[in-house]
Amino acid sequence: MRIRNLTIAALSAAMALTIAGCASNPTVNDEAANGQQATSQEQAAEATDATTDQASAPARTPEEELADPADLTIVDYGWFPAENGMVDFAVEVQNTNDTMEAVSPVIHAVAKDADGNVMFEKDVDVPAVLPDSTYYFSMVTGGDSGFMMTGQTEAAQPDSMEFTIETADDAWQQTDVTVGDIYQINDGGVSDTDFGAKEFTGTVTASDEVAGSDQSRVDVILFDSDGNIEGGFFKIVETTPGQAVDYDVYAMGAPDFASYQVYASPWLDDAE
Repeated sequence: MRIRNLTIAALSAAMALTIAGCASNPTVNDEAANGQQATSQEQAAEATDATTDQASAPARTPEEELADPADLTIVDYGWFPAENGMVDFAVEVQNTNDTMEAVSPVIHAVAKDADGNVMFEKDVDVPAVLPDSTYYFSMVTGGDSGFMMTGQTEAAQPDSMEFTIETADDAWQQTDVTVGDIYQINDGGVSDTDFGAKEFTGTVTASDEVAGSDQSRVDVILFDSDGNIEGGFFKIVETTPGQAVDYDVYAMGAPDFASYQVYASPWLDDAE
């Protein structure tokens, strides 16, 4: 995956979006919340400590990274139950390597009941993560396709969720593409729809073409009052570099949240 004709200024811009999910130019909007759904603050703190340790370590050469890339890290995550045993979740993923892109990472999701019994385990494919980048992904997993056959009217919901991310040894590649400020997002705000969903609107502008794609992904990430992720929703939109296009992301069953941020990223045509 390659960004075409990124300028030096674009490559050095902060908080930018990358090839398949890196957050850029997030917009922030606060909303009064009646309550917050708890996320795993303890795990987020452990991940942050690990990232701090990596950042303080001596810089490695490209050859050293090629031989042994640093693992991706889930810094924070949040989730909430959806219908039919499904779970909506969002994660913040960091790649601390300077030269290594994780081409095909996989998130492993484990759902447990109140007694700690595993209800389901699912693997979720993640878009590629470029080096020296922070990504935000909102996704869906879980579900029990057989619950209707047992006479149940509603699938059981998990009491807790755990998320880890792994990249196979052969799913890394070196790249000189770095974080680029290739998206501009103008947040249009959030409103309530007649059918009970939250609607997030605005425009997104792609400043550079992405090889193999004329679409972009827009992720709306929800946060509690402490800045922890509650969950998220996303939509794929058609984009043409240099032209602003509208997005409308509908969030059905969204938890109470204190703020949100909108991120955009290229969506490759062959992405699943």
